[in-house]
Amino acid sequence: MAFQVMFQPNNNAIRRERIFRDRTHPLDVYDDFELIRRYRMPREAILNIVDILTDDLEPKTMRSHSVPASLQVLTALRYYATGSFQQVVGDLVGLSQPTISRIVSRTSRALAAKVADFIKFPLSPREQLAVKQGFSSEFNMPNTVGCVDGTLIAIKRPTEREDAYVYRKMFHALNVQGVCDNKKRLTNLVVKWPGCTHDAHIWNNCELINYMENHHNIGHLLGDSAYPLRQYLLTPLRNPVTPVKELLIQPIKEQGKELRIHLVDGRADGCAYINMVGGLLTLNLETAIDVIVSTGILHNICEDLGIPVDLLDPEEQENEDENDDTQDIDGCHLRNRLIAERF
Repeated sequence: MAFQVMFQPNNNAIRRERIFRDRTHPLDVYDDFELIRRYRMPREAILNIVDILTDDLEPKTMRSHSVPASLQVLTALRYYATGSFQQVVGDLVGLSQPTISRIVSRTSRALAAKVADFIKFPLSPREQLAVKQGFSSEFNMPNTVGCVDGTLIAIKRPTEREDAYVYRKMFHALNVQGVCDNKKRLTNLVVKWPGCTHDAHIWNNCELINYMENHHNIGHLLGDSAYPLRQYLLTPLRNPVTPVKELLIQPIKEQGKELRIHLVDGRADGCAYINMVGGLLTLNLETAIDVIVSTGILHNICEDLGIPVDLLDPEEQENEDENDDTQDIDGCHLRNRLIAERF
């Protein structure tokens, strides 16, 4: 009898009333200067993203407390830009932490799905010529169509295949491959490989390698010593014996460093930071991938708009082990000719 009384529902209990917080819409409060400072993007760019994502994000209900697409975009941008805990982001706009979590996931998924519209490798002769001219005039590297590099982005422990994501420094990570052009725009992005994966393996299994192998006459990429030397992918000399030959390494190092900055630290005055609280992307794996792709898209949008970038030096990552593939003869000849002609 006592047991039945203890667990008998209290029909007279007062139902807890739902509390809706007052919401602040940043577009109604901040000017362009403050929007860039807080969201890394000006009003024009934010409204453009809202327009792109409205069909995916706009609530299908007319309830007065549904979150409009514009506020969802701004909430996600604030999360990307600051790396704050979701509760902190929610407090700024009057939304709960669970709502923030759903918004970040939904917005990132919607934006990442449009990656092909924003991250494009130069395929036309006109596009390729512009990139090659840029590398030649700015970096003294002729016939170059891009720089490839990989970077580790720390994530929380995955629920499946956990051991595959453990990097040798004993943290969980994704190994992200990116290619950038002379203007530091991302032209290719691969976000799916566990942290234990070698850069060369990611390259050998990406779609871009097939294109470069079949179109090596268009020019070449630059990579570091983790990549195999090929006619379409030049890497540094392993043991340069003269100061002149050392010069070939420097442009590759500098471009690789800048590419890592854009992939890991995003834009200090631009659009987004990928590294989150404590250097860890504290999201489930699927959402983490969407966030990384989304911030790559936002980076390119800001570059197109000419928003100034104040690069932050990321913590220098340990170089990959040198690739031990047999040196490609055509690649060696091309690299030696480049050294003789330019240095």
